[in-house]
Amino acid sequence: MTQTAPPTARVASCECGALRLHVTTAPVHVHGCTCTRCQRSTGSVMKLSAWFPETGVRIDGPFSTWYHAGKDDPSLTACFCPTCGGGRFFRSGDYLRGTIGIAVGAFADPAFPVPDHIHWWPDRPRWLGTPIGPTLLEGN
Repeated sequence: MTQTAPPTARVASCECGALRLHVTTAPVHVHGCTCTRCQRSTGSVMKLSAWFPETGVRIDGPFSTWYHAGKDDPSLTACFCPTCGGGRFFRSGDYLRGTIGIAVGAFADPAFPVPDHIHWWPDRPRWLGTPIGPTLLEGN
């Protein structure tokens, strides 16, 4: 039996479906972060992000943009659906320039690749168990 490579095409979307991110390439990087800033930005115990080359992402639908540090710096943005607030994607300045980070939960895919590592592991809620696979880091 011949095995085929898993497809790389994926679609992330917001909860209401107005914002969709069509991805046609594999992620170049997947990581989690349990720092308190990421907990606040997601409203969850961790942010899980996948980073894709900009050329492999097509964005369909309306989105609002929040500029980090209150300035219009297109290299430090967080974008989301203006209706439901979901479908979060972002750019983070010098970190993986030329890529778009997408919240893994927006793919709603239980088979999504495991993160390489998780930043700020000591900041996690204490009930969060140790995952199998990713390296757990004390900071960045």
